Amino acid sequence: MQEGPSPDKLQPVPDLGANARGFLIYTPSGHMCAQLMNPERTRWADAAKPTDAERAAAMRGFASYCGRFEVSEADQVMIHYPETAWNPNYVGTVQKRPYHFASDDRLVYSGRNEDGTFWRVEWERLP
Repeated sequence: MQEGPSPDKLQPVPDLGANARGFLIYTPSGHMCAQLMNPERTRWADAAKPTDAERAAAMRGFASYCGRFEVSEADQVMIHYPETAWNPNYVGTVQKRPYHFASDDRLVYSGRNEDGTFWRVEWERLP
C-alpha cells in the first residue's frame, strides 16, 4: 500500500472540489471508463447557447477517459490505456493506478505525482 498523509490532511483536487462524484466501470471484455466531476459546477445561463467561458469552466470541473485495462495483482497496480479522453494528451498514454481495498470494500487508488504530492481516489461499489 502506498504511504501518504492521513485522510484528515488530504486536499481535494481544486477543479473537482471536496464532493467530487463519478463512475468507474470495468467490463469483462477488458475495457474501462472513468468519469469524475465537481457537482457544484455553475449551470449555463442558457443551456442551448453556453458562452465560451461557461464551457471552459464546465470542463475544468470534469475529467473522463475510457479504454482498455489490465491488472497486475502481484504489484497491486491497475493499468489503464486511454483511447478516448477529455484531455487530448491522455489518449495513448499508460495510466498506472496503485490500488488496494479498504476495510469497507472500497477500491482505493493512491500514489505520488512526479512532483512528490500525494493523491488518493476512493471508489464505492454500487449494489
